[in-house]
Amino acid sequence: MLSITVHKITMFREEAKWLSNIIYSLEPNSVFPMLNIGSSNKKFREQEQPWIDELLFKPVREKEYSVIHTDMKNDVGVDLVGNLCDPVFLQKLSEMNIKSVLCSNLLEHLTNREEICKIISSIIPNGGYIFVTVPYKYPYHRDPIDTMFRPNIEELSNLFPDFKIVTGEIVEGGYLVKSTTTPPTLYALAMFIRLILPIYQPLRWFDSLRYALWLFRNISVSCVLLEKVK
Repeated sequence: MLSITVHKITMFREEAKWLSNIIYSLEPNSVFPMLNIGSSNKKFREQEQPWIDELLFKPVREKEYSVIHTDMKNDVGVDLVGNLCDPVFLQKLSEMNIKSVLCSNLLEHLTNREEICKIISSIIPNGGYIFVTVPYKYPYHRDPIDTMFRPNIEELSNLFPDFKIVTGEIVEGGYLVKSTTTPPTLYALAMFIRLILPIYQPLRWFDSLRYALWLFRNISVSCVLLEKVK
């Protein structure tokens, strides 16, 4: 139960619904193959946050489109392991005919955000898309760091100057305590137990305190669809 103190960012159900509606409203040939950057593993997408697979990736498999899950950690469900700053890895991506990129809840964890955004932009062809989400109202959460980047739609889109905004929205996610598969009562209880045990991982205890103060506050995420125009 104390593992909750990891405070890994969730993809809200409402966020997944927004992305699904946008992705499947577009011409498939302009979206797929899609590169899912910072995908995490199969367990995360299908068990810890099952709405991710149900809304975003199950329809892909059923329609036999292609999504490439990439992460820096080798794990089950990661199709391609690599670092976007590695020229060899980028060369491999350039050979995969990528049409769009999904970048969800990643940019707030990067100290080289502008550099990574330029690299992502270079992957996508003219007329291709990037689907970007970043927390807007959300507590500090290590993964393993959090820069507290909490952009609005304009600030987020400004990271990609070669793209135009097709649509964007700050999507409400409801109370933080209801944002996981753990029943809210158990989630709150686990957090309470964590807070009365500061001796356990004391450096992380302050993170838990800040996180706990958000349990019954509304959370939201900035979501934007961008199209490459030059």
